[in-house]
Amino acid sequence: MSITIGLDIGGTSVHALALDTNNTITARANYPTNSAQGIEVFLDATQQCINTLEAESGKDLQAIGIGCTGPVDYQSGIIANPYTLPGLEGHSISALLAERIRVPTFIDNDANTAHLGEIHTHPNAPSNTVLLTFGTGVGVSVRVDGELFRTPGGVHPEMGHIPISIHHNPPCYCGRTNCAENILSGNAINKYAKHLADTTAEHLLTTQDGRPFEEDLVIALTDVIVTFTTIFHAQTVFIGGGMQDFFEHHLIEKTQRRLNSLLPIYGKATIEGCRAKENAGALGAALLARRGRSIT
Repeated sequence: MSITIGLDIGGTSVHALALDTNNTITARANYPTNSAQGIEVFLDATQQCINTLEAESGKDLQAIGIGCTGPVDYQSGIIANPYTLPGLEGHSISALLAERIRVPTFIDNDANTAHLGEIHTHPNAPSNTVLLTFGTGVGVSVRVDGELFRTPGGVHPEMGHIPISIHHNPPCYCGRTNCAENILSGNAINKYAKHLADTTAEHLLTTQDGRPFEEDLVIALTDVIVTFTTIFHAQTVFIGGGMQDFFEHHLIEKTQRRLNSLLPIYGKATIEGCRAKENAGALGAALLARRGRSIT
């Protein structure tokens, strides 16, 4: 029996797991991304993690799959993200790891691999779904008729920067004050809570003073979901990423009520937290590796 290893590379940390041919997770690991220290430091840490997972699993490594925060070209493997992955931009992580580890290595946007991992846990998932990940940034993956949506050229679209109706200063690195990432990413939520009340977002939303902040977040999340359900007629919207528990505890139920009150032209999607939770991205990456090709 062999394993594939999936890596879920975010701006803050990397979540990794080994998956055998029976779909059993045989080992897990996490380590800091530390991309600003440069590509060689990152590759050294990643190679060490892969070696440890293979040793703990006691099985031969067949292939490696990578889900990486975008923009990333899934065909060339080249990362074009100096904002959340400084030090890695311009490099093909998949090619460099394949050179070191000597097994086939595949890469895709982390939202796509998380979507693949989540759908794996839903045997009867509808054919039109959206997955939103909220962590250091905001990731978006769309499935239409059971296939992932892509723009021409192989680069995953940066849909986490769509404009919404809430504005916060300072602006995002994309230049907008009202892009989804500038309002709904974990970084944005925590920074704005500190700005408003010098406290955490979790604490602020338990107080009376946190009501306007919560309302802004619900409006922002509704805007994002409405945009994608209108365009892609998604039946289910999955919420994942490092902020999943926060969204489940504070925002999903209120956003679902708000969404249900809108006209049918905006669709009637159900909002769900990811069943695969923190494993979704790495699980999807391991499944990507098993397929032996990038997701189409």
